[in-house]
Amino acid sequence: MLENQLSRWGGIAKNNPAPIGAKTFLVSDSDDTTVGPLNLGAEFPVDKDGVVRVYTTIQAAVNATSAGRGDVVYVLPGYDQSLTDADSWNVASTQIIGLGNANNRPTLRYTAAAGEVGLGANNVRVSNLRFLAAADSIARAVDIDSGFSGITVDNCIWDYNATGNDFRVMLRLGSQRSLVEDNRFLAEDTAGSGKGVAIKGGAPIYSTIRNNYFFGQFDTVGDTSDGAAAIAQDTSDTADTNLVGVLVDNNVIVSTDTAVGAAIRFSAGYTKRGIVTRNRIMSYDSAGTDTVILALAGMGFSGNFVSRQDTTEKLAGETAVKITDSGN
Repeated sequence: MLENQLSRWGGIAKNNPAPIGAKTFLVSDSDDTTVGPLNLGAEFPVDKDGVVRVYTTIQAAVNATSAGRGDVVYVLPGYDQSLTDADSWNVASTQIIGLGNANNRPTLRYTAAAGEVGLGANNVRVSNLRFLAAADSIARAVDIDSGFSGITVDNCIWDYNATGNDFRVMLRLGSQRSLVEDNRFLAEDTAGSGKGVAIKGGAPIYSTIRNNYFFGQFDTVGDTSDGAAAIAQDTSDTADTNLVGVLVDNNVIVSTDTAVGAAIRFSAGYTKRGIVTRNRIMSYDSAGTDTVILALAGMGFSGNFVSRQDTTEKLAGETAVKITDSGN
């Protein structure tokens, strides 16, 4: 059994993105009696190097990987972890990939405000996980830290468990040359969140936010610190003031806030060289006082589609400014 793993590893090798020389790790719930650690441990025993391959938490599996080797951590369908403090998935070039579809994909359930997943190493990838707010005012679900490069978050879902459960910030993007792609950011349409994607000051240069779907309220009720929107610049970072090479492309944003319908918000005080393009935005702002849907503050803007529901005005013939650009 120890010498011939083809019947086991061969079953996952075809779709495994691990390069030659990398190791693959598996994570499952400790109480799963079907494909839990006891079952998997028998099928995927300790390898010839003495490395354990099966774990019950993502953090333990990430800790077992080696930096720069391109190891892959597969998290099994139905995995459900309660997160009350910070996880740190900080091993360079490691991929954490969830298996399963829809709500059966692996879930990180945030049950305390301090729960957070930190990504703080070059070329880390997180894919197909579900981040679920299960308490009020979770400070930040995922933090892509500054000082690193090439981090990817794709095909994940941010969601809420019940009315009143929310993330203040769903994902903060701070690393340069990184990618946030094909994700779903779902906030309540009554209480809402603060920011879907928070761009950390001028830190994430040459990064891309594309093909994501945002729905719900993203407003200053959810985040009173420095303005909010589905995609919003976080002005708490003033160390880097030149935000260059950023692409915000082909996102769909449905803002259900009936008072503050901001969808994309960049801030003054930063020199910005990039483009916001091909995004489709639906705002349900029905306030008597007009509010800005897009605040660009010098970011390039081309080829976007904006539609607005309003009980007093429509887009056609509006006199209020819905797109602002301070020219920074």
